[in-house]
Amino acid sequence: MSSRKLLAALAALTLCASGALAGEKILTYNLGVEPRTIDPVLNNAVDGSTVDYNVFEGLVRPDENGVIAPGCAEKWDVSEDGLTWTFHLRDGLKWSDGSPLTAADFKFGFLRILIPENAAPYGYLAYMIKNGKEFFEGKCKAEDVGIEAPDDKTLVLHMAEKSPLVLQYLSFNPFVPAKRELVEANPRGWTIASMPMLSNGPFYVAEWKHNSEMLLKKNPNYWDAANVKLDGVRLLMIVDSNTALAAFKAKNVDVNDHLPPLMVAQLIKSGEAKVLPTLGTAFTVFNVTKKPFDDPRVRKAFSLAIDRKAIVEKVTQGGQHPANGFIPEKIPGAVVGGPDFRSEDSNVYLTPNADVETAKKLLAEAGYPDGKGFPSVSYTYNGNPGNKAIAEVLQAMWKKNLGVDVELVQQEWKVFIDTRNQKNYQIARHAWIADFNDAQGMLALWTSDNFENCTGWKNAEYDKLINAAVTMTDMAKRAEDMHKAEKILMDEMPVMPIYYYATPYLMQPNVKGVYQSPFLWLLFRDADIE
Repeated sequence: MSSRKLLAALAALTLCASGALAGEKILTYNLGVEPRTIDPVLNNAVDGSTVDYNVFEGLVRPDENGVIAPGCAEKWDVSEDGLTWTFHLRDGLKWSDGSPLTAADFKFGFLRILIPENAAPYGYLAYMIKNGKEFFEGKCKAEDVGIEAPDDKTLVLHMAEKSPLVLQYLSFNPFVPAKRELVEANPRGWTIASMPMLSNGPFYVAEWKHNSEMLLKKNPNYWDAANVKLDGVRLLMIVDSNTALAAFKAKNVDVNDHLPPLMVAQLIKSGEAKVLPTLGTAFTVFNVTKKPFDDPRVRKAFSLAIDRKAIVEKVTQGGQHPANGFIPEKIPGAVVGGPDFRSEDSNVYLTPNADVETAKKLLAEAGYPDGKGFPSVSYTYNGNPGNKAIAEVLQAMWKKNLGVDVELVQQEWKVFIDTRNQKNYQIARHAWIADFNDAQGMLALWTSDNFENCTGWKNAEYDKLINAAVTMTDMAKRAEDMHKAEKILMDEMPVMPIYYYATPYLMQPNVKGVYQSPFLWLLFRDADIE
């Protein structure tokens, strides 16, 4: 970006910050991109989750320490067999427009997750509810699903089977209420049909200037509004990380975690930037439905040919660790307080440095000795400086270590997501931040019927292990099965782990109380600006 354009962008930020928002306590965060959607049922991205967690609230919610706590439900009862959960809503709950919020709104919101036409990315989570899967598959009616609202303040959930993850799932952003008449009038566009947007959390969306910014205002009808200190939150959509850094230094941004790759190491060393431990993995996906990546030997060759240690030390430089498996560090293992999932596994699927000898051997076995005869292939990624730098390094490593040429294809975020979901790619950038502090949640991405499985890979044994874990209460056996599943994934390599996430960020010293989740979304409910 030229210096003239940069100055113009900063001037626009300053005008906006000092204009209509003057005199109010408004925190400004750089969201980085325009969310594809903020409908809680349709969203599956971190940017959308940051919005959803601040404008909606479920029966339970993560507190300021990330622990699951009462939300719209002040208490709940569980039957002795663990199959019936009765939630008691707080007195006087309201929507942001002041209208009553009832258990029927929660029932309708939960059913939305299971409506096939919605193609909810996390629809499978609601299979824990009795007849949830059957309703999704068209085998029963909505009234057969185990969700009851016997009165305005009581929601009863009948579970398909006993599960250790009920509260974790219910704290996740799809499980929120929805107002029937509003949603049914515009099922897929109700969140953008008019402003202000109806919600029930500590804030509501007051204004959305697409591809520019979103203004969240304090919700006076939120049940805990007395403890919300901010008047609002400004979410900017500054894609260029150099512009975002300049805006932070000019004090036009309060929190920013989109940093220029070449500046990260210096900002951390100076103490300006801190590093947030993040439960996630950056990886590459292969389209296994098309040659040459229908051959697992080719996929493994590409994976073994990259130097993960060099990538985190020379490219990302933000506290990331080379990935030796798919599940990141710090995800719990079989025993609470014991070794994490990663360290309790004796398998080392990937070494920090490239294993060029094995990679070349596998490629030769697949019919491409020293890369000879290998077809033209491309690597698709969404454009920002960090992704571009990694793409160029991968391209160089594959050329040097395998003798293959890989074309780089850069796309705008929304186009890229469609490209990947529709499998119109050969190799593509991907990353996933865990939704729950549990290995099953990330491994479930690659089951045969998961909406997120953009690779085309299927494995019946893998599906069986992952699906059984949803209701398994023997945690030692559950962890054992998850390790078996990860081994299958790494042996067949439809995904190529690169590094485990860490998130460098900048925060103005007068900002307090922002909860930065290890799942990468932020809560502003308890935030303040001193």
